[in-house]
Amino acid sequence: MKIKCQEHYEKVVEYAKSIGDTTLQNCIERLKQWEKNSNGKYEIELYRDFAPYSFGFAEVAADGNKGIVGGLLYHGKPDQSYAVILEPFHGWSIHT
Repeated sequence: MKIKCQEHYEKVVEYAKSIGDTTLQNCIERLKQWEKNSNGKYEIELYRDFAPYSFGFAEVAADGNKGIVGGLLYHGKPDQSYAVILEPFHGWSIHT
């Protein structure tokens, strides 16, 4: 996994720890599994999103072509992710 926003990433990880939340780490592990399942075809790139504590991500091949693109979004209180969710949720989730 390539983190293209290290300072933001560290801030978000620290925030998740401070509120006792594990959904961020669970989502990171899922994205790492996506990399593994691609048998080396894709690397996940994580970058900063406009929403607080959120990220965008993309599967990126060695030649620069992209696979799945989405968001690792924080649904806070209030939720500023602008993502549609069917039931209110507090924590991080993957959106594609």
